[in-house]
Amino acid sequence: MGEYHLRKLIEAIFEVHQGNSIDCETCSEQFDCLVEKVAAGANLCDLLPQVEAHLQCCSDCREEYNALLAIIRAENDGELPAIMN
Repeated sequence: MGEYHLRKLIEAIFEVHQGNSIDCETCSEQFDCLVEKVAAGANLCDLLPQVEAHLQCCSDCREEYNALLAIIRAENDGELPAIMN
């Protein structure tokens, strides 16, 4: 791929994500609220499409989100014992 085409591709990627993108910190700040709602049946894209878009692009955040969601679902299904203080 020539330098011109590569530059155009990079510019197109930034145009698509500009204005709709969020950073990892902003994304992860939403997880606590989101995983509860998604575990209850809500659609992530309907709740916060920016978070879903970030998760599609960021494997670290996606891994963290999926782990939290799995824990909440397992807890809701009675597969995890309640944590006693």
